Amino acid sequence: MKLMYYFLVNRTSGKGRSVKVWNEIEAILKEKNVEYQVIITETKDEGLAFINNLLTLNQDISGIIALGGDGTIHEIMNRLIGTNVPFSVIPTGSGNDYARARGISKDYVKEIEKLLQNDKKKIDLLEIGDRHCMTVVGIGFDAKVADEANKMKWKKWFGGLAYLMTILKVLITYKPSSIKLTLNNEERVFEKVWLIAIANHAYYGGGIKICPNALSDDGKLDICIIHSLPKWRLLFILANVFKGKHVTMKGVDYLQVESIQVDSDDPLFVTADGEMMGQTPTSVSVKKEAFHVML
Repeated sequence: MKLMYYFLVNRTSGKGRSVKVWNEIEAILKEKNVEYQVIITETKDEGLAFINNLLTLNQDISGIIALGGDGTIHEIMNRLIGTNVPFSVIPTGSGNDYARARGISKDYVKEIEKLLQNDKKKIDLLEIGDRHCMTVVGIGFDAKVADEANKMKWKKWFGGLAYLMTILKVLITYKPSSIKLTLNNEERVFEKVWLIAIANHAYYGGGIKICPNALSDDGKLDICIIHSLPKWRLLFILANVFKGKHVTMKGVDYLQVESIQVDSDDPLFVTADGEMMGQTPTSVSVKKEAFHVML
């Protein structure tokens, strides 16, 4: 069967870097006589419309590859669930946490060589309401930080640094909450909870290694709960989060389950792949081998 690859290039991702990278990738594809089609989009809706058309036409699709960041990936993944179409990314966004967790580098020459080998596998996803998440669901402090960071006009210029700067801003006024968790079928109450991270991959927030043991093919959710700490102690833990060295510290619970229900005294922000999902109460479960990816 003839291989046919489809590329989605988000023009606005990475300060316009996507288009520059695409121009060089296209030259490689032509040199190798690879069959491909490309759409350069201004909005997420344009990319989704392109995918919808492909699926409607029942085309032979060897793979869909996005040039963009985690927001682009989140939307495409939610459209491709339930199909056998394999997906990958060339990271050109500000965060690139999905790519980081899967070992996909910014060396696009190397990554294209890997993609053209046409190797595939299935990975788990997080299911949250009627949406799915590739990387991490954040609840509480981290979700508030993500919400504030997404509002910043200069986020794309600073990447992970923007997230760190926003942490300090939100910390000034944020108050921890009492939360009841139903972990599988067991109820537990945690006091003064700062954040809950529910992970399918290790990273979020532009390189923060919140759940260092998270794997997308183990059928488990990795849960990191940071609670019962004063602000100064929280800062110390957050300083260690970037390298994943926080999980054994006092005030951190690290668990693995297959489902979690989160109920809080006051509504808390919820994000998935850095995108706003609403507020608590919320439920998250693992959807095993739900998505096809290219290696």
